[in-house]
Amino acid sequence: MSLRDIANEIAASSYDPKTDAVATAAGLPAGDYTTVVSEVAHRVFDSGWDCFGATFEVIEGDHTGQKENVNISFAETAKSGKPIPKFILDRNIKLIMKLGAFLGVEITPDDFADNETDTHENLYQKMHGHEGVTMILKVTVRENKKDPSNPYTSYDLDEAEQPEELPADDPFAPDTASQDATESPVVDDSQLPFD
Repeated sequence: MSLRDIANEIAASSYDPKTDAVATAAGLPAGDYTTVVSEVAHRVFDSGWDCFGATFEVIEGDHTGQKENVNISFAETAKSGKPIPKFILDRNIKLIMKLGAFLGVEITPDDFADNETDTHENLYQKMHGHEGVTMILKVTVRENKKDPSNPYTSYDLDEAEQPEELPADDPFAPDTASQDATESPVVDDSQLPFD
């Protein structure tokens, strides 16, 4: 896509340069996406805020290659000192349990420590190494009345058919169809990766 194409897309949108913010959420628009979990992490930001994070990479459709970073916090108190509403913590725990189930990892109440930092680290340690699973990421975006330039985004997951694993061809395996397996393989110049 060229710069002119991008400018035309913006001009055709509802963007008002006099009143709209320049920086807007750049995540996936609302919809269902076939993704692969490419990373799980215990993320710590310069501000000191930390969370459990999962990166979902879209593998089909118009947004193929785009990544969505989903950060999930288990802090029970906001920066303001107010308690985080139970429905938010409930939703976050359910999302983590669902992610774990699709990754083949059982998430139990014991994985949730007495503080959020330990919880984030526990979840990371438990799920790390299980990336690469395909699943449907359901993105919901709704208006934030207090800050319209920063809409609320929520996520859900659904199972997806896993791609078949293709057997890796071993270029050094003996060609048993044309020679005895005890013989050294015969390689001619046309099979070499260089001239």
